[in-house]
Amino acid sequence: MKTRNLFVKIKAGLFSVLLVASLTSCDDFLTVPSESNYDSENLFQTVVQARMAAYGAYVVMAHPMYGRKVVTMTTTDCDIMRTSGGWETVGRRNFSRYSSTPASVDTELNSLWNKWYSCIERCNICIERVPQMALYSGGTAQEQAELKRIHGEMLALRALCYLDLIVRWGDVPARFTPSKAGEVFYVDRTSRDVIYDQIISDLKTAVELTPWRKEVAAQARFTKGAVKGLLARVCLHAAGYSLRWDLATGGNMGMRKRPDAAKIEEYYELARQQCADVIDDPNANHRLNPVYQNIWKNVCAQKFDTEFGESMFEIGMYNPEVGESSYNGQIGNKIGANCNKESKYGMTGTEVRLTAPYILSFKEHDTRFETVVADMEVDKNSKGIITNRLWEYNPGKWRAWWCPTYMNDYTNINWIYMRYADVLLMFAEAENYIHHGPTDAAIKALKEVRKRAYKGNEEEIENEEYGDMSEEQFLDVLIQERAWELGAEALRKFDLIRWNKLGEMIQKTKDAQIAIASNTADYPKFCYYKPCDDPTKGYPEKAYSNIDKDPAYPTAEGWVQTNYTNKMSSNADIMTTYARDFQANKTELYPIPQSICDDNPKLSQHPSYK
Repeated sequence: MKTRNLFVKIKAGLFSVLLVASLTSCDDFLTVPSESNYDSENLFQTVVQARMAAYGAYVVMAHPMYGRKVVTMTTTDCDIMRTSGGWETVGRRNFSRYSSTPASVDTELNSLWNKWYSCIERCNICIERVPQMALYSGGTAQEQAELKRIHGEMLALRALCYLDLIVRWGDVPARFTPSKAGEVFYVDRTSRDVIYDQIISDLKTAVELTPWRKEVAAQARFTKGAVKGLLARVCLHAAGYSLRWDLATGGNMGMRKRPDAAKIEEYYELARQQCADVIDDPNANHRLNPVYQNIWKNVCAQKFDTEFGESMFEIGMYNPEVGESSYNGQIGNKIGANCNKESKYGMTGTEVRLTAPYILSFKEHDTRFETVVADMEVDKNSKGIITNRLWEYNPGKWRAWWCPTYMNDYTNINWIYMRYADVLLMFAEAENYIHHGPTDAAIKALKEVRKRAYKGNEEEIENEEYGDMSEEQFLDVLIQERAWELGAEALRKFDLIRWNKLGEMIQKTKDAQIAIASNTADYPKFCYYKPCDDPTKGYPEKAYSNIDKDPAYPTAEGWVQTNYTNKMSSNADIMTTYARDFQANKTELYPIPQSICDDNPKLSQHPSYK
């Protein structure tokens, strides 16, 4: 295991990065850039200068992007997560619950839009300028390899930005060359299919340019396996469902796939092949970490997993300076387990909760539960206690007591964007689609994930039978498995959309919550527990009962009572506000923030939000 020496320790060089890779204002898109120093030929003369320019693109993805807003505010409400707190007419609780208007999203989503395009612009500069450098083809072998890597990384990072824009807004403006001084760039949306085709082509190139993980130092940068994983993810979205309308007329709106059936088949096959390349890699650059919880202990401890490489690409947050402008993120604070501010670990909380039906879906021997679900929190005495009320349980993959130093608002915890387990499940999905049912290879990939989850009870998984399932039945298995394995990793909502199942799963979750709250489901009302002295080494002892003040667990013996499902029906946050205004064929996408439309008069709004 290697302690992070993250690339984002670049504060000393950040000013030169900004000269290289920023517009007059890096938060303004579709405006006219002034003459700036990034036009100078002198800024792409050495490998160090090119590397710093690339770091300047990466750093945009840190805080508040993947350090908070992207991974908390735009990923709920779905079947496994909901936004926390009461109702509000603007802000994250508004658009998380599908109540968006162009004005209401302007307070938060405009900054995401602008920063994605800021990153795209920085990538465009590198993609254009790095291959023009004399060292790109005339330098030493080491210099050429590093410059080609940077070129490939920027192609991959640009593709990442466009994917994450498209899944939230559909067709978006596209630009694949740098802005020029004096140029006015007012354009309307570009078909997502055109953008997908371009970034898929780019990612194919990036695969050839980037090295494998074991060939380079451990950093929060793209390597070949991660590019292949991203290419597979893009292909599955490009081939899947999305909310579409006629760009010329704004009509014919609905959830559907692209009209080119041959292209859909091509992209499923490409996704399958890219995943297979990673799985079958003879050098085993990426494998499952045999202990699921250790993935998250490592990232919280600011360590790269150099042994297994399950974490394939992380968005780096580390910076020795602290604060909003230092890019070091709020992972573990705005998403993670609760920790009392008076404890020795520091204060953390969350802006999202896990849904009760999702929490209750985990099976008895699934070891992922204690990691995915934070039913434990830390009190002011630094002891582990059980959180009161099932519906207040948090995502548990990020915890203050796994971190090396006292936690504050800004945590330095990286965001894991791509994992090997995801590659295995994408492979199984593509294989199932191509062959119209589960193959031995698809079942093997699924079982590899499940055996790790059922560590100590692997025979249960070995005995599972999938061979007689239809394509649809096996896809349902994979949909559920992705929920358990990848819970709270900012993928679920957009996976459900590409499967055209978001509305269905929201309704199932609402129905299940009502059943639990109304006691028609067979779940206990109370949880009794004994606090644990050291949350880094254990968990509270727990027992469940339907009896208030159950004499089997007397207070005198140190047991504490909490509500479990009791009083759930009176909780307005989950019974009346969860996904409150979801509307099929409209709210699968956000409206473009009003300020963005005001800045670009040619940009057309989502037809249902006009």
